[in-house]
Amino acid sequence: MNIEYMIQVKENPVLNFKNEPMAISDIDELERKYNKGKEFPKAFREFLFLSGKFNNFGFDDLGEGLDELQELAKDELEMAGQKIDKPFFAFSVYNSCYSVIFLDETKEDPKVYLIMPFLAEGGSEPLIRPNGWEFTALVNEHIHRVKNNIPF
Repeated sequence: MNIEYMIQVKENPVLNFKNEPMAISDIDELERKYNKGKEFPKAFREFLFLSGKFNNFGFDDLGEGLDELQELAKDELEMAGQKIDKPFFAFSVYNSCYSVIFLDETKEDPKVYLIMPFLAEGGSEPLIRPNGWEFTALVNEHIHRVKNNIPF
């Protein structure tokens, strides 16, 4: 795969731990399952290709894999009585707040959003909130923080 966006991931395969890449066939399977067979945005495909099984810069897939993370996000939305009509893919979770990309957006380097099912249920936060980053910039910021021992 030609890497255009995830240059920092490619250049930092080992920080505290080694990135574990995902095979193209596994990426294709995720796309079939979660995006009706359409390719994910290019930046996200590169991320999966270089570090989709495990990454060394703080995105948490719970150790059970990305399928488990998608199920957890959907379960928590249902438990909180919330619904999202747009197709999304979660790539990180912290305190039941999910970092996601929306799969119906057309940018090769998608914007990142937070989905907060339980905070939205209580009315203290909206269900969906832009986090202010495009995917590549967020990944690069995480790598910068790990390399410089800066908390997330």
